Order: sequence, then C-alpha cells, then structure tokens
Amino acid sequence: LVEAVEMPDGAEFLCIARTLEGPQGAFSERPRRTALLLGCDIGFRDEIVYGAALPAGSSGKPGQGFATPVGPACRLCERAGCLARAEPPVTRPLGLDEMVTGLSAFDFQG
Repeated sequence: LVEAVEMPDGAEFLCIARTLEGPQGAFSERPRRTALLLGCDIGFRDEIVYGAALPAGSSGKPGQGFATPVGPACRLCERAGCLARAEPPVTRPLGLDEMVTGLSAFDFQG
C-alpha cells in the first residue's frame, strides 16, 4: 500500500505499508501478523520507485488535495469527522448530544 499523508501541521509524507506473517505456533493457531510502515518526506517522491504509485499530476505541494489527512494518534489528533477515530482526543471535551449523530463515534466540541 502506497499513500501520501498530511499531518495536522501541513507536513506531507510518502508512506509504504505492508503486513508480514510470522511463524505459526501450532496447527490450530493463527500466524502472527505484523504491520510495517515506512515513510519519507513527500519531496523525495520522484526519487523513490513507490512515488510512481501516487496520482499522476499531483505535485506534492501542501493543499493539492491528494494526501490523506492523518494525525499522530487518536488521543492527540483534533481532526473532526474522522471515520477511523478509535479514541476521543484528550485535548477537547466530548460533544455528547443524543440528538446529533456524527461521522465518528467520538465527536467532540469545537
């Protein structure tokens, strides 16, 4: 999986991810799976073979719209409406309103 990501401060990275399967202990046990992620500054995309997997015509400049917005960790990220949010941020109070359903399970007050 190759993807361009943008951090909340505007920094963009080219990320390469894959899974690795480890040894299986016994016949009935599932193999151990490990996720591996490598990243580099988006400015190096033309020097890396994986950069060709990004959309054509994207310049790698902030605000071009091809990078996926990400945060450092759910507890530290303040991006609203994140579908992948696993935990509420510690920096904002939860927006508990039984009449409103948001995109995330953990909507918070602005």
